[in-house]
Amino acid sequence: MEAPATVNATVLAAFEAALPADPRVATKKMFGMPCAFVHRQMFFGTFGGCLVARVGPARAGQLVEQGGLAVFTPTPDQPWHDYVEIDPSQDAATIKALAAEALNWASKLPLKGKKPRARSRRASPG
Repeated sequence: MEAPATVNATVLAAFEAALPADPRVATKKMFGMPCAFVHRQMFFGTFGGCLVARVGPARAGQLVEQGGLAVFTPTPDQPWHDYVEIDPSQDAATIKALAAEALNWASKLPLKGKKPRARSRRASPG
């Protein structure tokens, strides 16, 4: 899947409708797309024409086997095995349930540390 330039209105509306109302949830952009985080771990988001939910590798495998969902693959040959792609035209209750499941799973992951600040590439004087 190629990185999209923008998220479409249908996907954004489905994302906002399914976003869990939980005080631990923070929203920000990843790949330039709206996403939701808990403990600095992304658990639910948008990517072009689809939604993505982080449900863990075992659960993602189950959902793919059941049909209707696929493993999220943001770049060719680079699947994210603990995320599934969700078509925004799916039933709103199903999307909301997957977002809640993703929040529950990701909230059990360890707190993700902050990235170290990038060092300046300027030549030092002297």
